[in-house]
Amino acid sequence: MDNAFNYRFPSGVLGANLTLRTDNGCQMTSRRFVQAMKDCQVKHERTGYNNPDADGYIERFFRSLKEEEVWMQEYDNFAEAKIAIKTYIEFYNKERPHSALGYRTPQEFRKWKESKEAA
Repeated sequence: MDNAFNYRFPSGVLGANLTLRTDNGCQMTSRRFVQAMKDCQVKHERTGYNNPDADGYIERFFRSLKEEEVWMQEYDNFAEAKIAIKTYIEFYNKERPHSALGYRTPQEFRKWKESKEAA
């Protein structure tokens, strides 16, 4: 979670009215995680049980990750896989257009959305 916040908010200042949507896995329902959400003043929203369509964007991300990176490679070790996956995530967010975002990258879409909200 710290890595995600640091990536999204490199200045260390979290945005207002943040919501984090997760599935109902044991990590996301643990007391430690729930308390961390409260400490960060982030609203925790969980998807319904046995309802992967409720979180379609992340399901699609993992499908793309597997189809475009993981299943296409044979990593020699965990460290190599970790670097390759991190590189893919950067590509996915900054260079790869997404049809659901009007063929923008997620980074471009976020900037576009923020500019519309500011206007």
